[in-house]
Amino acid sequence: MPLTRSTRSAVLLLIATFVLGAAAGVAGTALFASNDQGGRHRPDPERYQKRLTQELKLNAMQQDSVRSILKSHKASVDSAWADAGNRIETLRTVIRSEISQQLTPDQQRKYALMNQRNDSLRRQAEK
Repeated sequence: MPLTRSTRSAVLLLIATFVLGAAAGVAGTALFASNDQGGRHRPDPERYQKRLTQELKLNAMQQDSVRSILKSHKASVDSAWADAGNRIETLRTVIRSEISQQLTPDQQRKYALMNQRNDSLRRQAEK
């Protein structure tokens, strides 16, 4: 069965969203240790500094310098994470709307319930 143009576009958008999300997750994990609480991975400067200390064998002076650097950039990093979260939420809304337009009314109801469950799980994981 050949795909319609709108179905093909929706599939490509989903694939692109997945790939971008995976790339962002890999990059974020490579830069910062995760919080091990599921949900969004936020940078943990203390764990990152400990990881650098262990893997790079930082001396006390280097540890103090790294700690100071991470502390001086904490507000900027927090702001960037908040901004990214807002952009992702906007994109999620657009994607859901476009997908919903491709569904039958019954599928739309099921999709809405599915999204509500996923949103609830995500909010719980972020606590």
